[in-house]
Amino acid sequence: MTFDASLRALDPDQRAAVLSSDHATLVHAQVGSGKTTVLVHRAAYLHVVLGVPLEQIAILTFTHRAATELRERLDALLGRETTERERWLVGTFHSVAATLLRRVLPVERVGHTRGFSILDEEAAVELAVEVARRERIRPGRRATLRDRLRTMPALAEAVVAERRARDAMDFDDLIAHATTLLASTTPPIAHVLVDELQDCEPRELAFVQRLVAAPTQFFAVGDPLQSIYGWRGAAPTVFATTAAQLHCQVRTLPRSYRSTHTVLVGARSILGDQPAPIGTLVPVRGPGPKIAIIRHHDVTAEAAYLAARLAELHATGVPWSELAVLCRLRVQVAELATALATRGVPCVHDLDEQIEQPTVATAPAVRILTIHAAKGLEFTRVFLSGANVGVLPLLSRTADGDHDGDSDPAEERRLLFVALTRARDAVEISYQFRPHTHGAFGIASPLLLPLSTDVATREDVAAPAPTRVVGEWHVGQRVRHSRYGSGTIVMIASDTIDCDFGKLGPRAFPRALCPLTVEAAAR
Repeated sequence: MTFDASLRALDPDQRAAVLSSDHATLVHAQVGSGKTTVLVHRAAYLHVVLGVPLEQIAILTFTHRAATELRERLDALLGRETTERERWLVGTFHSVAATLLRRVLPVERVGHTRGFSILDEEAAVELAVEVARRERIRPGRRATLRDRLRTMPALAEAVVAERRARDAMDFDDLIAHATTLLASTTPPIAHVLVDELQDCEPRELAFVQRLVAAPTQFFAVGDPLQSIYGWRGAAPTVFATTAAQLHCQVRTLPRSYRSTHTVLVGARSILGDQPAPIGTLVPVRGPGPKIAIIRHHDVTAEAAYLAARLAELHATGVPWSELAVLCRLRVQVAELATALATRGVPCVHDLDEQIEQPTVATAPAVRILTIHAAKGLEFTRVFLSGANVGVLPLLSRTADGDHDGDSDPAEERRLLFVALTRARDAVEISYQFRPHTHGAFGIASPLLLPLSTDVATREDVAAPAPTRVVGEWHVGQRVRHSRYGSGTIVMIASDTIDCDFGKLGPRAFPRALCPLTVEAAAR
């Protein structure tokens, strides 16, 4: 298909965004509305129709996977393979910043040479540990050391000095130094295009604003409702901020082509009140099957069910690679991947598949991913595992060192929204009566409550028989749990019993399948 024919095939809103003549354009792209299609067509339009050399067009995104897709789709649209010289400014924020520092910006002004080395996260932490020990400072846990440097200015300065002495930069240095040097140097860039604007944190926004110096034009796409990186400083309010600062014309892509009408309506229902405008969403596809919400006894029972279900779908012709199991936490990914593999399901997980990490090429297999890692992907069917209270939303830092910590309720809703909308045809959500995950309660996430019977079904799979209890439940009653020991009932609701287990804290249990027994009175 020629570029002209491809341009005519766009829907009216997509085409209007691509052809925008505004100096700064911000496109609010609803989920599944063709965000990447519009971005790539914009780049091709600038080059083919307006005659802008490709080497003067910067395209910034957040993952190597996304950058590779952008290059491949641009080549396909142009009908030829672009050269390295033409696409020198197409890549992740960090790779483009590094390229500018090596080729254009006066890097010696910040104490480095053009041959500087780049430290990945592991190497950056290792250097910080080495400096801390040399300065006779206890480094503490490696997993949190880089965050703690913000509260240890003396150590932070020593680490920065050591990186400079070694002519090395970490990822933060790349953005910071490029932003600083752009204040006095104007690179040969005519247009800056930004993918997934909602994922920008303040330093990346500052970098973009320095790039967009007159007469450079700006074009960005994204969706505030998919802002799920609050822990790194991103926020859905970035759209309003950027629109005001760069005087953007705001356009929208309302038509969603990916998920069924049922999945989209269900996903939108769980969003609640958001700090960003919801906007009009126009589902293009038909209804499809309802979202299934299923309770399993524990992760072992769930894994057995998933193995059978995945094999059943594959036998009907669904490729393994079109099936995905999503989890909130990395520890859940590892556990499920092992359990499914032992049951003969070809599966693969990439626990490092997050922002500046490369995607590992895999053979056809079921993908087991955290929700964060699944952002930007789509599958025929999605299974969301372990949607329990305490995990979704995440209530506390997990024992395995997951960095998520106490969560923002609105962002947790957006995270669930992202999980559901990875599916084209159908979604199954599961939770566990006896979860193994640290901090999880044996009841379904309250985020699932807005899923009405119009869009969702609820069922138990192999639920255990109720545990026999003695007497009637009442507040203040002493009870015993096989895992948590002695506790006291503090609240009784229509469907749950809340207990306090002292040092082990509060726990909630469903009344219908209550695992408690009344504790015998002392004689």
